[in-house]
Amino acid sequence: MTASSVAQTPLRIDRLSARLGEFHLHAISFRVEPGQVTALLGHNGAGKTTTLRLIMGIVRKDSGQVTLGGLDHLRDEKAFKQRVGLVQEESFFYARMTVEEFCAFVSPFYSGWNEERSRQLRHSLDLPGNRKLGQLSKGMRMKVGLVTALSHAPSALLLDEPTSGLDPRARVEILRLLSQLAHENGTAVLFSTHNLHEVEQIADRVIVVDRGRVLADESLAALRRGAGPSWSLENYYLEMVQ
Repeated sequence: MTASSVAQTPLRIDRLSARLGEFHLHAISFRVEPGQVTALLGHNGAGKTTTLRLIMGIVRKDSGQVTLGGLDHLRDEKAFKQRVGLVQEESFFYARMTVEEFCAFVSPFYSGWNEERSRQLRHSLDLPGNRKLGQLSKGMRMKVGLVTALSHAPSALLLDEPTSGLDPRARVEILRLLSQLAHENGTAVLFSTHNLHEVEQIADRVIVVDRGRVLADESLAALRRGAGPSWSLENYYLEMVQ
């Protein structure tokens, strides 16, 4: 399967299960469609981070399947990771490297890395290339993670609590970029969050998770159409997780 055909297919999660100590992920299934922003919504400990790590093979599953086009996340691990970008809440950086040095360090890991795209992303996100990573704020480090996740033009982008701890300006910038990636570039975007306001701002689809189970999987537009004038995402969410 070519890279272009992979880019036009959803990321599929089918009956994914794992038991990690006392926590159990219960055969969850959903799709992340290209050109859409999908929110994985749940409180702390609901299974959001575990789900993202299982998708990327960082944590090993007990059963189930994750595919992007014809690529299986474990059988075709290298090719799969070439088509998916991951931004974690606490990413690992070499504090003494500058932003440019870190991008140069990461670039050989991705066959599709585009240096011009990397420079454009750094410029659009106002990232100073000569600043050391250890000197950057949390918001700036999140932007570095986005640059390294996006410079190889992935078909799918996964983000774990991407705005956690950011100041309001950085939060707006990140959310605007995610919306642009999906709606203008056709990227399949999945971000985990417990922030209902952010979901209402940019999500096309909402997946509610609680205690390792998917409780709801609906488009935000459908939820609004089927509700009365007093409907709110907050009330909907609270009803789901009771």
